[in-house]
Amino acid sequence: EGVEWKKLRFDAATGQSAVLIRFEPGAAYGAHRHPGGEEYLVLEGELEDGGKRYGKGTYVYHPPGSAHRPLSPSGCLIYVTLPEAIGALD
Repeated sequence: EGVEWKKLRFDAATGQSAVLIRFEPGAAYGAHRHPGGEEYLVLEGELEDGGKRYGKGTYVYHPPGSAHRPLSPSGCLIYVTLPEAIGALD
């Protein structure tokens, strides 16, 4: 609820993808793990992730095997690249 995404690129064979994700104010994305890692760039607003806040223009890298539950108190737009599909933890 409150999180929308648009798939820009997806490779069904590898699970690689690039997506835009918009968080409405107060929205959170369910807890998940990144077997292959994750990279994202905050394009608008502010994202809270792992107890840290990342504002516009911030690049974030999560290594393979990392897990998190991002949220955005004020709303944001991020560009995400994934080398393989994520796994839900919730």
